[in-house]
Amino acid sequence: MHKLLMAGLFRLKKSIMFWLFIFFTIGIAGYTLFRHSVNDGTPLDTLVNEFIVYIGLFIAIFVSIFVGKEYSEGIIRNKIIVGHSRANIYLSELIISIVTAVICEIIYLIMILTIGTLMYGKLQMSILQFGISILNTILIIIAYCSIFNFVTMLCSEITVSTTICLLLFITMFIVQGSLGLTVNSKKYIEHTFYDENGNRYVLSQEPNPNYPGDQKVKIAKVIYLLIPNAQANEVQNNSFENTNQMPFYSISLIIVVNIVGIYLFGKKELK
Repeated sequence: MHKLLMAGLFRLKKSIMFWLFIFFTIGIAGYTLFRHSVNDGTPLDTLVNEFIVYIGLFIAIFVSIFVGKEYSEGIIRNKIIVGHSRANIYLSELIISIVTAVICEIIYLIMILTIGTLMYGKLQMSILQFGISILNTILIIIAYCSIFNFVTMLCSEITVSTTICLLLFITMFIVQGSLGLTVNSKKYIEHTFYDENGNRYVLSQEPNPNYPGDQKVKIAKVIYLLIPNAQANEVQNNSFENTNQMPFYSISLIIVVNIVGIYLFGKKELK
């Protein structure tokens, strides 16, 4: 495994995709700081988690091309010939992808927290909330890498794997949006008002005729929280009610996807 990782890191340093990933990360961080600079009173909390919404698309492109090139250049086949196990090859590709994405996330956070603190002040969320946010961000990155590594390691054609990864990302995005409507459905319609101090008062409430039902909401929520795009949306919105539950869903998804991926890759015939 050590030799595979060292070889992978050496290829990574020479990869154009890796440096493009970093370039776009810096660009998004700079654009985020500039875009919010025109809005007075924007809290730093709003900026710190924005990159997680974009990173899934970057990971889909990076993994499908970086790992796909190993197929097209015969590198994966050569690794097996010299005696490396398929499980180690699969996991080494996954680890390289995770390292790449985490490096970019760290670059984004450093730029936002250093420059953003000067522009917008300190974070308003607690240290615990920030810690949970970072944990979920890392797990979402690992989940994305696991899914796209799964697709790429089982598909020998780089063009096909890239297309599938991009379509899968778009599909997850659409499903996340659809399920989000169900998950966030309100059981009751409330009539409220706010006093001069900003305090909210409920005057009355009535059943929501469009509420899908408790059972459907529970099922939708489970599926919703298993989708990395949905988790990224929750992290970006600082929805601490759901983010406290998300590590369980992320870890479950990561374990299942990689176990199935290693098994199927072990059965795959390489040309």
